[in-house]
Amino acid sequence: MDTSEDILQKARLMLNEEIYRLQQELQILKRRQEQLDKILGTPPTAVGRQSISRAIVEILANSPHPLSTREIVDKFQSTGIPQRAKNPYNSIQALLHHLKKCNPPKVVQDPVTRKWALPSGTHPEPDG
Repeated sequence: MDTSEDILQKARLMLNEEIYRLQQELQILKRRQEQLDKILGTPPTAVGRQSISRAIVEILANSPHPLSTREIVDKFQSTGIPQRAKNPYNSIQALLHHLKKCNPPKVVQDPVTRKWALPSGTHPEPDG
């Protein structure tokens, strides 16, 4: 007769095997999607493939003028990139401050207007 610990260990093993199987299935589906994107000549789907940091840097790169945090949040939400934060405004604001403190900074904030932009002469870099 199995002890409760043995049963829990078996359940854990089964869950790990299921996770592995689903990860393999996800990889197959991603490859299919990439093949379809290539056939259609479209850029890869942004959802799930782009980090929030990268999206924010791209939003600022595509803007002709500095943006407020609220404007960045609104533009970010229109990208369709999933975000699990309960308060997207606070989450993005914290991320902007993190990006500002990177070395070198990936974003800058005007001390007077409090609006965000890319540092002068920079281009978006991969990864955030």
